[in-house]
Amino acid sequence: MGRRRDSWRWQQLDEERAAKDRLHPAWRGVGCLLVVLLGIGAFFFSGWFLNTGIIYIPMAARRPAFAPWLPDYFIVQLVISLLFMITCFTIMSWIYAIAFPIQPGEYDVPPIKRAPRKRR
Repeated sequence: MGRRRDSWRWQQLDEERAAKDRLHPAWRGVGCLLVVLLGIGAFFFSGWFLNTGIIYIPMAARRPAFAPWLPDYFIVQLVISLLFMITCFTIMSWIYAIAFPIQPGEYDVPPIKRAPRKRR
């Protein structure tokens, strides 16, 4: 006889599985705080980067004609901060993937086991 899916033990195992897979709510706060802090840091970094004068920025990009009310370099600073944020998130994702590799669960298919090649 097979195990019934509506049995008490099956329900208990399902609850244990669901509790194990849940993420602690504090990590959502950490992620939100990280996004905000990284965005602020990227904006200040881009301001510093523009003040060093490493790259030449044409006058049309400094003060665009379609938005004369914006301060100088504001749109350029936003673009550089966006690029910096994307780079930082990519690096952090790689570090996280190396530190905590994906572990297959009970429902994942195991990797294919192949026989070694026959030599001639």
